[in-house]
Amino acid sequence: AVAALATVLVAHTKLEKAEPAANATLAAPPTSVQLWFNEAPDLKVTKVELTGASGKVELGPAHSMSEKTVMAAITGNMVDGKYSVDWQTAGDDGHVQKGAFAFTLKHGK
Repeated sequence: AVAALATVLVAHTKLEKAEPAANATLAAPPTSVQLWFNEAPDLKVTKVELTGASGKVELGPAHSMSEKTVMAAITGNMVDGKYSVDWQTAGDDGHVQKGAFAFTLKHGK
């Protein structure tokens, strides 16, 4: 029973998938950032930020798309370059988890 309890205590919210995908190179600017987690994220502490070479890109508010998915519309302009998505959320255990990944925008000629 102790081993099972220990497993539950370390089972924090984890990012399972993202769109745009980590390390992707896109030919057109994405319209949103969408994050899939292994459990339902707590929207009260969920934050999504998108940063490029010229600073932060404006996003709409992060909102739930399904039980375990969060989406934020990209409302700012994006030029070619590398972008970083930084996220924060918490799951059932209340522990805040943070992560980041990058993607590149390179318009086709």
